[in-house]
Amino acid sequence: MSSDQTPLYWLIEIESYDFQVGAFKDADLKGKALILSNQLWSIIRGTRVYSVLIGPGIFKGVAKKGKIQIDVLEYLSALMFDPTMLRFDEPLPQVDIVNPEVIDPLGARKQEEIVTIIRNLVMEKGNILAADRLATVQMKANVPQTAHYEEIFGRINVSHVSGLQRAKFILAGTNGPMYKPFVEYFNDRKFWRKERTKIMATPFYKFSSFVDIDVMSDWMIVEKAGIDSKTGMEAIGDEFERTLSIVEKESESFIYEL
Repeated sequence: MSSDQTPLYWLIEIESYDFQVGAFKDADLKGKALILSNQLWSIIRGTRVYSVLIGPGIFKGVAKKGKIQIDVLEYLSALMFDPTMLRFDEPLPQVDIVNPEVIDPLGARKQEEIVTIIRNLVMEKGNILAADRLATVQMKANVPQTAHYEEIFGRINVSHVSGLQRAKFILAGTNGPMYKPFVEYFNDRKFWRKERTKIMATPFYKFSSFVDIDVMSDWMIVEKAGIDSKTGMEAIGDEFERTLSIVEKESESFIYEL
């Protein structure tokens, strides 16, 4: 693991069943999670292996049970899921890590040159020789007109937007209702108290507290094995705080006022 690794925004669709949201049990939960994580981590405890994103984040969605529906907004310090667990009615994971929107705000603007064929549609009068003739029209007493394609090779310089511009467009645009409370929570420094955040633990079907022993104890972060001997809350807490400190240091790139 590189020591200069910087966080990425992960924007992920989530759909789960039999979820507990406060006192609301066995609910169908659907929404989006936005979380800053250095990478997609693997954690192991005994014979159980899960995936986890670790860092400041937010979940916004709805929980339904029968005719009852409630809005859900939770501030996260991690998103834990079982990548092998499938939805009941479609072949996709509960956490759609197959199609995440992954955004690197520190990504640089890129330029690349593309060689392409440009086809111009040309109308010419008279009897002409055309390789890609489309149609020839001749009105009475008029010179015939021929429509044809003219192909030329061209070099086009394509400039990709910077990571920062892309992040602002995606996060502050259609995802603004989720991103705005995330920014406010960050600016109020509430993420610095892990106890005020939740672990979205889809294998346990609940939002757990950071100190929930059943959910949090004894996990080893596989990618840090041999580098760090910490486990469970301590290991995940250290990675959360490391990510948070990088985001704070680079806040102009990660946190935008709406």
